[in-house]
Amino acid sequence: MSKEFRWAAVLAVLALSQMAIGAATAQIVVGGGATLPEFLYDEILPSGVGLGDYSYSGTGSGIGKSAFLSNIAPREGTAKARYYNESLGSDNDAYLWPATQSVHFAGSESALTVAERDAYNVAHLSTWGRLIQIPVVATAVLVPYKRTGINNLDLSDAQMCAVFGNKPGGQTWGQLRGTADTTPVNVVYRTEESGVTELLSRYLVTACPSTGFVVSGSFAKMVAGAVGSELPVNWIPVRGSAGMSSAFASAGVADGRIGYQSPDPAYTDSSNAAVAKINGTMPVAASMRAVLAAVSLPVGGVSQAGNPLAWLPAYVKPVPAIYPIFGTSNLLVSQCYRDARVQAKVKAFLAGLLGTAYDLPIASHNLVVLPDGRGGMNNWKAQIANVFLNASHPLGIGNANVCNGIGRPMGN
Repeated sequence: MSKEFRWAAVLAVLALSQMAIGAATAQIVVGGGATLPEFLYDEILPSGVGLGDYSYSGTGSGIGKSAFLSNIAPREGTAKARYYNESLGSDNDAYLWPATQSVHFAGSESALTVAERDAYNVAHLSTWGRLIQIPVVATAVLVPYKRTGINNLDLSDAQMCAVFGNKPGGQTWGQLRGTADTTPVNVVYRTEESGVTELLSRYLVTACPSTGFVVSGSFAKMVAGAVGSELPVNWIPVRGSAGMSSAFASAGVADGRIGYQSPDPAYTDSSNAAVAKINGTMPVAASMRAVLAAVSLPVGGVSQAGNPLAWLPAYVKPVPAIYPIFGTSNLLVSQCYRDARVQAKVKAFLAGLLGTAYDLPIASHNLVVLPDGRGGMNNWKAQIANVFLNASHPLGIGNANVCNGIGRPMGN
């Protein structure tokens, strides 16, 4: 029996043995994290049952970052907090990655912190190589709502501050609409460390100065200074973008809700009948792209190129005519990989995102293509690709001189 035939036989019975999973799927590029771009990644990687090149598990940005920084595929917690071999299935212990599985990339709207970067460098820089953080798509954060008889909700900055701060002006629907309606505003919020929560927090901190909001991927931490340590009892916890979607889409859900959500059509309708205008505006891709393109990457100039924090510009609230809750969805990858097959696939994924191959799928998921130089603006795609996809650049993925003898391990 040939070696090729024996491997084919093993692949056919992967679901029967975790040992077989570990042995036969070493070449699958494993990642996870943000749920906001999960449907996009499932399409373009692609990731899913029967697909053997990539596996992406949507767990939330916080878990994704942690898994990448530690190189440990999560196996504990609820089903939606764990990494599965998506080529076989999900939400079933039989499909969990083995404890030895390496994590090759992460998706996150939550930016790396100085502490996270420094801890990684101390523990792993000399043996695993540099970590890279880059934006790959821009995104709005939508504000879904559900209130019988209302199909044109328009919230000002002040009203957003009042709603998420549980303050007068945002505690009942009558206060929001100037009516006698005493129905409480029931805020739906994410319970896990969420990049979408962090994008919302950056807007609230800027739009609502001195009101207690802080930047965080944890909703409870974000609002603690505004509402106190105990969240209102009428507020509704959910997990992930799918949980937020269910809180509004299900026919039997209670009335009077407001939340925050990924713009992907798989999660929500993007019309004003389903999501609120903010300051009279709805998201417009060209406007978000123009705001981002005002900044050149890396922030601080070429001398900062080796700092992964310099590739994500700080949030700046745009002029009132532009929808204000937006940011970027990002990828964490390594400069060096010990598995050449993994490295090649990671570079191919980035090349598609930083080229034009995925522009149409990005738009179809209501996400926004990065600035690409149109109209004389900064070309983020080229600024990123010219550094990290250039193998001769000192920061290029797979640079043979830099990665000589080091790299993200093939297993734990």
